[in-house]
Amino acid sequence: MRIKQEEYIIKRNQRMSLEDLYSDETIFSLANGSLGTRGHFAEGYGTDDFPITLLNGFYNTYPLRYEENYTGFPQQGQMIVTLPDVSFIQLVTDDGKIDRHHAKLISLERMLDMRKGYTKRTAIYLTKKEHTFEINEYKILTSNRNEIVTKLIVSSKDYEGPLEIRSHLSMPKIKYTYHSDPRLPDAKRHLELTELKSIDQIAYLKAKTTATKQKINVSMTHDIKVEYEKAYEDIIGVHHTTLKNNEPFEMTKYALYTTPTVQKRFHEKIEKLNDFIYPFEKYIEDEMTNRRNFWKNSPIYLSDKDIEMALRYNVYQLHLNAGKHNETHIAAKGITGEGYDGHYFWDTEAYMLPYFILTNPKKARKILIYRYLTLNQSRREARNLGVNRGAKIAWRTINGEESSAYFLAGNAQVHINSDVALAIKNYFNATNDVNFMIKYGMEVVLETALFLFEYGFFDDFHQFHIYQVTGPDEYTVLIDDNYYTNYMAKLHFKFAYEFSTKYADELSEVFKRVNINIQTLEMFNEAANHMTLLVDEQRKIIKQDASFLDKKDYDLSRIPRENFPLLLSYHPMDLYRHQIIKQADAVLALVMQKDIDEDIYVNSFNYYLTRTTHDSSLSRCIHSIAGYHLGYEDLAYDYFKKVCDLDFRDSHNRTRHGLHVANLGGSYLAMVYGLFGLRFEETLSLNPAKQTKLLTAKTKIKYLGADIWLELSPQALKIRTNKKIQLKIYDKTYDVENTLKIKL
Repeated sequence: MRIKQEEYIIKRNQRMSLEDLYSDETIFSLANGSLGTRGHFAEGYGTDDFPITLLNGFYNTYPLRYEENYTGFPQQGQMIVTLPDVSFIQLVTDDGKIDRHHAKLISLERMLDMRKGYTKRTAIYLTKKEHTFEINEYKILTSNRNEIVTKLIVSSKDYEGPLEIRSHLSMPKIKYTYHSDPRLPDAKRHLELTELKSIDQIAYLKAKTTATKQKINVSMTHDIKVEYEKAYEDIIGVHHTTLKNNEPFEMTKYALYTTPTVQKRFHEKIEKLNDFIYPFEKYIEDEMTNRRNFWKNSPIYLSDKDIEMALRYNVYQLHLNAGKHNETHIAAKGITGEGYDGHYFWDTEAYMLPYFILTNPKKARKILIYRYLTLNQSRREARNLGVNRGAKIAWRTINGEESSAYFLAGNAQVHINSDVALAIKNYFNATNDVNFMIKYGMEVVLETALFLFEYGFFDDFHQFHIYQVTGPDEYTVLIDDNYYTNYMAKLHFKFAYEFSTKYADELSEVFKRVNINIQTLEMFNEAANHMTLLVDEQRKIIKQDASFLDKKDYDLSRIPRENFPLLLSYHPMDLYRHQIIKQADAVLALVMQKDIDEDIYVNSFNYYLTRTTHDSSLSRCIHSIAGYHLGYEDLAYDYFKKVCDLDFRDSHNRTRHGLHVANLGGSYLAMVYGLFGLRFEETLSLNPAKQTKLLTAKTKIKYLGADIWLELSPQALKIRTNKKIQLKIYDKTYDVENTLKIKL
């Protein structure tokens, strides 16, 4: 089954309001895992435009201020830095500037080709003297270099006269706008200009961050001759021409971003920009080659074509926003916007990494190595929290150090230790990469387990407890025995014990570095076997934590729609004392469990569903997965569709600040965890949903070196593999060679 060319193309037409433009800047973002640039207009808007280009992991720090500053609180915030801009190409005629502020934008068509890797925009303007101008902009961001290439074509059917091109390389604008949304960055100047210069036809700008002193070089050139002039913190390439009726003017602009962390020969790259100049069509050929393997490894076919297209877009952007180097991770907004300050969260391992494990295990390995490389920062954070052994992985970070200024709902979420450890376990189960485990993975698993063991305790009855934590639900904080935290810790301890005892000889050096012995490992096993997992036996539901069910209930149906998300409308103390849930917490624990009484699953799901606001984009995908497991087909399908559409159709009017990258991963999970019932175990497990709304769902995964095609219909599960493999389907083990069909 092959994807037709039109099924790779995303289109948006006639979306011309400022809000729609900001949203589509995100939708038409280009990225390569290192550099990301939003889909802003080359000619600008004339006002209210803030072009954003970001480099994964390129950040600055700033002092955090507390009215009451306690020991161990993070003292520095971290923020991804908006880079110097090369997108702006001002167009000036005798009839004024051509942009939506100085002329009327009367038509707009946009396109993203996910097979060829470029965007195209066609805008038609009507000037005050009623001349019409058509601007066609083609833009590409190369996969193998941080090079942005923009081809611009300007034409008019009724204007003949001078056209001035002013191509800018500028320090970033600072957005001085007030907001009360903690998810958005504050206006600060993070870059200082160090050099602005031109050499022949190449102009370049050098800058560095004010605190971290990270350096960035940006150079630009064109396929037309320009005269460079300086204006404050800009350098502008000026070109004069005459525009004639029906004779388009064409130009191509080339820009290259380099840093010492990305390019070893940092200073040479400026002068060598000319080495990377090709016709625009050549870039498209190269990008098609780069994307061929991506689509080969990530095919998605669904009978619902709306969901299919959205899901393809989601995995495409997820792939492009994942760090390319061991030193970088995946930010909550990727490199598509400044939301969440460019921080890395637990979202990466819990929601995004399964996609990479199943389609691109080499990239999954690199993403996990980041946690190993930042272990020293995690060890320091454990000491900040009063724990003398082990490592506590930061709740939100760029450099590995904790930067959450609100510990109640942030770094109190110690479950991130287990989220990372179990992502490592999933990677190992899918790849059998023992070398990775010995060299990197197990040190992370053991250090994070040590922290949880020291943070928790055995009571007088030898039950293990973990007190004063926050689970995934950020509307319920500093509670005892959060079910999700404890269940994940149980799996974490068990894995640490079993793998370490099996590979004790190979891990001897790791044991020395971590300072553990066989007695420590046995205590991990004891903690796992005696972990406190609270269940209300009368109601037959799991307890989200020791106190949640005792809190006052709250009728969510009485809350006005405009008051969501609640964190922007209500004081935290109002939320914390009620049975209000921001996102899947107990339900996430249900999804992660292998063996649980079905009545408890049903009762728990129904109970917590009515108390969940889904104020987080991490929530609905989990409820979709659980819904498929329980046979709640309408609910599961509805949530699946909403998850896929969140950014693709901007269903929540939040896309303007960047893609919800964890939700992109969540949409993939809704398919593989929900529809196919896939779970990472020692033998890969599949429990396909019995449903009728999707007549076909087909994809391919990688597992233990095999390429496995999965195809689901209401009648059967079909499996095709290029290598003999063992799978567990509905708890029955099969040795699959070539093909297998299971009737549902």
